[in-house]
Amino acid sequence: MSATTQLVRSAKIEPYFMRIRTLSAGQKHRLVLSLSPHSLSLLHFQRGVMGWKRVHAKTLNLLEGDEYLSQIQNSIAQCFLEWKLPSGTFAYWILAGDILGVIPPGHGEVSASAALPFSASDTRTQPDTFTGCQPFSLMWMHKDWVAEIERISAQCHLQLAEIFSRAQLFQNHVEKLPGRLKIVVEQVTNVHFLHIFNTGGMVLRTRVLESSEVAALHSVLQAEIAGLDSKTESGNTPSICLFTSAELVNKAASWSNFDVHSLKSSIEDELIEKLWRSDLEGIVIRPTHGTVVRDMVLLSVGLAVVGLIGIGFMAWHNEKLEQKIDEGRNQVRKDLPNVETAKNLKARTLLMAEAVSAAKNFREKDEAMAAFTLVLANFPPAPATLIYVRTDEKTIAFAGLGSDESVKWLKERSFPGYEPLEDWVTPDFLESSHPVIHFKTHKSTPDNPATNSAASSTAGAASRTVAQ
Repeated sequence: MSATTQLVRSAKIEPYFMRIRTLSAGQKHRLVLSLSPHSLSLLHFQRGVMGWKRVHAKTLNLLEGDEYLSQIQNSIAQCFLEWKLPSGTFAYWILAGDILGVIPPGHGEVSASAALPFSASDTRTQPDTFTGCQPFSLMWMHKDWVAEIERISAQCHLQLAEIFSRAQLFQNHVEKLPGRLKIVVEQVTNVHFLHIFNTGGMVLRTRVLESSEVAALHSVLQAEIAGLDSKTESGNTPSICLFTSAELVNKAASWSNFDVHSLKSSIEDELIEKLWRSDLEGIVIRPTHGTVVRDMVLLSVGLAVVGLIGIGFMAWHNEKLEQKIDEGRNQVRKDLPNVETAKNLKARTLLMAEAVSAAKNFREKDEAMAAFTLVLANFPPAPATLIYVRTDEKTIAFAGLGSDESVKWLKERSFPGYEPLEDWVTPDFLESSHPVIHFKTHKSTPDNPATNSAASSTAGAASRTVAQ
């Protein structure tokens, strides 16, 4: 199995873990470094409650020469101390085409790895899987440079995590543009960079331009396109050219077969931050998902401990509840006889209260009872039957079953203290009984002394009759 095939297969698995670098549950600091021949840009990100946030940014000028790498290390160490970064912070580097190159995809039996300027054992490579289609471009970097970048990172107490190509700063932007090829020429101070992408946005070429090449840029672009024509799709669609320099835009306005535009989003810090927050993959040196797994394990253990404590507390609480329930049941059993005694006492008290109330009512309403007794004393003998009596303080009304002799009997009787009987219209609910006897009488007034004396004698006779 070739090295390229292994890299392509590993690229299908590795991106998932690398993409979660912006959501890592590990260290709370990340340092992103963009290195060019004459400058070094550093961005410090820190994770807070709302996610990752850029807290520091700095750009330093560098001088070419023997002290070039020493300047880089000293600059990083100074920022490390200034920004109080913790030891072991993950570092992400963005390198130009003079250090990290790109080989366009080959065709047929020819693979991109076959075009490496060094042997595969001397290089570190990563397929550019941005488009998701094969064949891939191949990002490559000599292992000596990888070792040097890692040495500088380690000397500054950083962990080298990933190395990006500078061309990847513009990959998401050019993907949406039309054109057979997308060409970006960016300028940082006095240095110009050339990046060429295919229709889908995959990087085909990236390099640093010499001053003479900038002066003859039209010829350089034609030569680059001619070298890529055999490796890209053919067609007459003009190539899109994006320039960060207004001077180059004006100079290229008259070029044929090029659709020239000005690249507005050319602030380097913003481009670096967008790249770091995106899901693009560079050359992975040290995947950060190990810290994620470790922290997830620690979090899981912590949650398990909390869960066990919670379960223990629930078991203890449940035992206490059962104990209280048992105590309550025992207390209920002890109190049950007292409760029953209290219930019986309450019932007897209510009965006595009702009896007292009934006696009181009987004493207060003895007139009504006397009137009822008067009706009974004067009612005809059997088979006559009394079925209804209504008495109050002034009136007696009664109804019953019987014959004409019974009616005659009643008319001959007198009710002491009351006026003579008179016919009475019975209520509707008595109609079904067909009462023959239906009389009423009113209490006589004290203005009639003869009636009162007669009533007294009649009352005496009635009393004797009831006694008999």
